[in-house]
Amino acid sequence: MTRPRLILPRADSACGKTFYSDRRTAEAHRIGLEFWNQATGRTREGYRLAVFRCKRCGGFHIGQRPIDRLPARTEPRTEDPPDPEADSHFEPRVRRVCWFGD
Repeated sequence: MTRPRLILPRADSACGKTFYSDRRTAEAHRIGLEFWNQATGRTREGYRLAVFRCKRCGGFHIGQRPIDRLPARTEPRTEDPPDPEADSHFEPRVRRVCWFGD
């Protein structure tokens, strides 16, 4: 019986990072590591922990990624206030159906 020739993830010592064979295990360790970092004060401002796939060994690793920050608005948004008269004649397209009379 022949074995399928799948490329399976394998720990590579040249990679130099902790190896996780699947994303689920890596995510569980990432959550635990976040708690550990917060408890010991090792959090970095502007960065978060993330799981990524390694191109070298095919496994999953945990690393720090910068947080994408949204640009601050310089001027307030200008919107018209809602018109209560426009919504007063609104009728829904769906009727409520009740089997027990109502």
